[in-house]
Amino acid sequence: MNEKLITSDPFKYGSTWLRADFHLHTKADKQFIYTGDDNSFVTDYVNGLKASGIQLGVITNHNKFDENQFKALRKKAQKDDIFLLPGVELSVNDGANGIHTLIVFSDEWLEKGADYINQFLNVAFKGKVPSQYEQEDGRCSLDLITTLTELESYERDFFIVFAHVQQSSGLWNELKGGRLQEVGKNELLKRRTLGFQKVSTRDDREKVKGWLNGWYPAEVEGSDCKLTEEIGKGEKCFIKLGAFSFDAVKFALIDKESRISPQPKPHTHSHIRRVRFTGGTLDGEELHFSPELNTFIGIRGSGKSSVLEVLRYALDIPFGEKAGDTDYKKKLIRFSLGGGAKVEIDAVDRYGQTYTVRRVGTETSSEVLIDGKLQPGISIRETVLSKPIYFGQKDLSNRGEGFEKDLVDKLLGSKLDEVRRNIATQKVKVGEAVNRLQKITNVQDQIKEQREIKDDTEHRLKFYADHGVEEKLQKRLDFDADIRTMKKGVDLADSFVSDLERLLASHEDDLINFQGYASKHNTARFDKFYADYKGFIQAIAKVKAELANLGTCKQNLLQHQVELAETRKGMVEEFAEIERKLSEELKKSGTQNISSDEFLGLKKKLATAKQLITELEKQGSHKKVLEDALTGELSELNALWYQEFNLIKTEVDKVGSSSSTLLIISEHKADKQALVGFMKDIFKGSGIRETTYQGIANQHPDFISIYKDYEKAKTLFGSNPQILGELFTRNLKTLLTYQTPNKFTIMYRGKELQHHSLGQRASALILFVLNQRENDVIIIDQPEDDLDNQTIYNDVIKLIREMKPDVQFVFATHNPNIPVLGDAEQIHACAFMDDKVSVHSGSIDEQNTQEKIVDIMEGGKEAFDRRKEIYQIWNP
Repeated sequence: MNEKLITSDPFKYGSTWLRADFHLHTKADKQFIYTGDDNSFVTDYVNGLKASGIQLGVITNHNKFDENQFKALRKKAQKDDIFLLPGVELSVNDGANGIHTLIVFSDEWLEKGADYINQFLNVAFKGKVPSQYEQEDGRCSLDLITTLTELESYERDFFIVFAHVQQSSGLWNELKGGRLQEVGKNELLKRRTLGFQKVSTRDDREKVKGWLNGWYPAEVEGSDCKLTEEIGKGEKCFIKLGAFSFDAVKFALIDKESRISPQPKPHTHSHIRRVRFTGGTLDGEELHFSPELNTFIGIRGSGKSSVLEVLRYALDIPFGEKAGDTDYKKKLIRFSLGGGAKVEIDAVDRYGQTYTVRRVGTETSSEVLIDGKLQPGISIRETVLSKPIYFGQKDLSNRGEGFEKDLVDKLLGSKLDEVRRNIATQKVKVGEAVNRLQKITNVQDQIKEQREIKDDTEHRLKFYADHGVEEKLQKRLDFDADIRTMKKGVDLADSFVSDLERLLASHEDDLINFQGYASKHNTARFDKFYADYKGFIQAIAKVKAELANLGTCKQNLLQHQVELAETRKGMVEEFAEIERKLSEELKKSGTQNISSDEFLGLKKKLATAKQLITELEKQGSHKKVLEDALTGELSELNALWYQEFNLIKTEVDKVGSSSSTLLIISEHKADKQALVGFMKDIFKGSGIRETTYQGIANQHPDFISIYKDYEKAKTLFGSNPQILGELFTRNLKTLLTYQTPNKFTIMYRGKELQHHSLGQRASALILFVLNQRENDVIIIDQPEDDLDNQTIYNDVIKLIREMKPDVQFVFATHNPNIPVLGDAEQIHACAFMDDKVSVHSGSIDEQNTQEKIVDIMEGGKEAFDRRKEIYQIWNP
């Protein structure tokens, strides 16, 4: 029979959990009762399977196999995505009552029109006619081991499941203690037995495990139905399959810890569901992803890296500061999405909400949609997918300085976003505090300068006073002083009104909108609360009313200023006449060097100097306050940096607790080389020696430490400390907001990572990535380029298999160990031809996918078979 006819729709997203029933009877069995129309039996039976949610069933009638009925059932069932396997419940001649053994046959037993199943039954019941054994209590003439030996002689695949093991005619009930222990040592029995059906008692289970010395097959369920209404009754059993085939079922039973469960294992992590491409090299491709392990395979240049890069690009996952080959990766994006091509990613968040992430060509950012409607502001890497992480080719083997810090930043991702936003805000506050302080830093020098100007001006004005000039021009001076005073009053009023308006605008909406909350349990208390709260609402009305009054007052003040200015303009001729007379008098007295214009300029200069001295003295009194304010802002910035460090340390310490081979040592502000490099860059061209920088870095973790202990720190400023002191003051804002990087040392197998080989380094880093267990989606491009097969299997594969129910992995790989030993739920085989990438998708269980793996990753079937022969020869 051709298994390839079976639909693959249930496996669109790779391997999935299906309900299985390993013990089904039909009306071909004498114990099965069906009273309906014979022509309706097949439909009724399949409807019974469908109603129970069964998608894998084994037809196991008592000592009988009806080929025609089985074929009819299978044909009907496959239309409803239900897969049936041929089998028989054989009563083996062992124990007091016989042992009911479910034999499950591969399609080889029915190939080319033959029926080897009934041929075997004829041998098993040699000398008997069907009426003597085609019933529940009919026993064959062969014991258990002889039955298996006879089945083996057909050279066709099969496996057995012992039925209702704890009941009469069940293996455990019939062969107890020493006999079961003896039979359990038989290698043929262990190799062919893949299941115990209907295990219900924990004590018996543990006892049997002891008798079997550690060997124990999968526990499965079957309804043992005698009516169509009984199909699926009793306990449930689920099997994880990626294709409808005997081999897939057999492998799932062998890999029982991962593939057999009493309940389907739900996926609660966010994950990529589907990716669609329009235009570009992937035009028309629609790829479906498993929530677990997905691998892209293909020869070099087949396009698998292109797909991963497009995924990274569409999901807005950054490269990382120390990522390798970023130019090459950007070229892949342009090549794959050139000409306005579009990629659409359907993703599911942790709560089951589906989103579409869309990016067109080289647009600056991706869009998020729900049900086709744009959702501005939704974070792809926080809300849609939780902390997706990406490593491209060579990223894991990067030896660049600071790579460990870059790796930590990648792994923690959005977990640091809030504290880093707070750090950025605090840096602005520090900068503003520095600006305020620097404005009055030289206030004493400015006061001294203005006092000298005042003294000199007063001395020069004494000369004019001695000649009566000030007395004669006093009226004009008084008018000018009046105008200046009135203008200052108008400015003060205007500033006051503007500040009130800004204050009102800043709080009015929030205060008003806060009203209206309805408490479910504290209504009376909230009524009192809002009664008092109304005082603030009333204050808003009062302020607005006062602002209206003040607006009128301000207009009146302006009018007074305008009127005074007009009066002053009307007196221009009067003042000019006074100045002409004064000039004539001065000429007659022979004092021609006296100028009324110069006098008036000196009077203005004196008034300005006195005003500045007053303001500067006021600022000087605030200097200590501003210095304390800056110190406070710096302490807050330091606290945020330490908070960020502790967040990181908490996460990386988890790695050491979960891995015996990895340890991450975290040190706060410990990257001295980065600090020295920053100083050399900021103070470039100053002639300061590197030893000076190194000495400073050895004593101080950052510039905040230097600022707080400045007098002592100056002793480290070299032979000419004035140069560095001036540079420090000039660049104070930049220096105080510089964050000395934290230092992370990755220890692998007790030795610093930098002292390991490239392969060991990459191994440690990928284990570091996997051990985080914080990232819902992990995308890695060809990690095996720097890993040896032993590391991949001993460390990486085992960890992936353990983690994949809770993490979505997307690998591009040349190494067959990852998809095969990792038991990939979905495999995408890529091929590139005529500027187009084509992709074949299927699980590891699918035959076509297996052939792709052999062709692409093993060098073809011939090479694979040859290696298999060699390994068998080498096997000691």
